Amino acid sequence: MAVEGFSVEVDGDPDRVGAGPGTGSAGPATTVVAVAGDVDLAAADTLWSVLDEYVRPGASVVVDCSKVAFLDSMGLRTLIRAQHKADAAGARLTLAAPSEAVLRVLTLAGVTELFVLDLSGSGGS
Repeated sequence: MAVEGFSVEVDGDPDRVGAGPGTGSAGPATTVVAVAGDVDLAAADTLWSVLDEYVRPGASVVVDCSKVAFLDSMGLRTLIRAQHKADAAGARLTLAAPSEAVLRVLTLAGVTELFVLDLSGSGGS
């Protein structure tokens, strides 16, 4: 289902977990989930469907939040839910380059400490 004013694109394959990026290592491949537009009630289920698929045991998922224009309580709930799933699964979830809108909501809700934030947008911590 398409949601007006919202898009999510994925660069990665959930079956690559443990494959290692190019070195033959046992580390997880990183999946980048690029989110844009308004992450609100209308978009929350779509975002959750994507995050639920990619956040698995041992996975490394970077959520590029640089193009998020608006984040409401349902969008925040979705990110928190994904972080809890990552914690329980031993996965790594990073919010990369969070927009001012995302940072404002995380700060006002007092939940910034729940997330690994990469303010540079490189996907690291």
